[in-house]
Amino acid sequence: GSAGIVVEDPEETRTSLETLTLDAGGYVESSYSEYMELRVPAEIFSDFFDTVLSLGKVEFSRVETRDVTDAFADIQRRLATAEETRSRLYVLLEKSTDPSERAQILREIGRLTEEIESLKQQTAIMESRIAFSRITVQLIPRIQGDYSRGDIPFPWIASLDPLYPAGDKIKGRVSLDLGMDFAVFSKDSVFMAEDSDGVQILISTVPNNPLGDGEFWQRALVYHLSPFYAKVDEMNLSFGDKELLGVELVSKDRKPFKYFIGVVADGRKLHVVEIFSPNDEEKFKPLYKLFAEGELK
Repeated sequence: GSAGIVVEDPEETRTSLETLTLDAGGYVESSYSEYMELRVPAEIFSDFFDTVLSLGKVEFSRVETRDVTDAFADIQRRLATAEETRSRLYVLLEKSTDPSERAQILREIGRLTEEIESLKQQTAIMESRIAFSRITVQLIPRIQGDYSRGDIPFPWIASLDPLYPAGDKIKGRVSLDLGMDFAVFSKDSVFMAEDSDGVQILISTVPNNPLGDGEFWQRALVYHLSPFYAKVDEMNLSFGDKELLGVELVSKDRKPFKYFIGVVADGRKLHVVEIFSPNDEEKFKPLYKLFAEGELK
């Protein structure tokens, strides 16, 4: 779930949320000047989310349930197959006396071992997602400066949350090879993937309203988000054969996060690509390359 609440004292509310989360058996995954990411036991999500909303005036709130059963089962099947294949190769290795054949078997065992470790890592990420529901909270001070998010004339930009997708669905088909490091949670409603370092990739669709091309929306992102971030860089990329224009942002926090927002204009639809990293030193360049090699239809 995701919520934005207007509060008198953001720091006091932050402290209250930290205490409430820990008392509920959850934990604070990340905490920034404007945002908090909380994890609470899945069975108490609904009651806890209501508690969060009661701490201030609700500007927005969103709740989505995503079934990761199929994705989890797929990883489990791949893990079982890889472990079984590796076991058979160890048997072959014991029987083989040919140096060339043994070298080939050892290389394949090494490759499978890397794959198994990666799949176990993905399983751990999935299990954490299943056991603990994520709640992202935007803390909005009641008294704000000269320019606030409420002044942004485009609703989807005004409500951008680095920890939550811009839209609630994707109107297109994504083909993206993220390798073994990312666990892909959803490909249908909204594309969602996450690695063990907390790097998240979100792809969703919002209305292209007012109708604009990628350059228009890139300029809008730069203009309207610059006041809220320490660093804003324009990024001209590609998603397969389509232009992916956007911005790379670094937050103003003492321990800043990095956030990329890019758009693919597609008639009346606007596909929004978001990448979040809790570490501002994270290099997004390899991910940008994967998007260039991917496909969005």
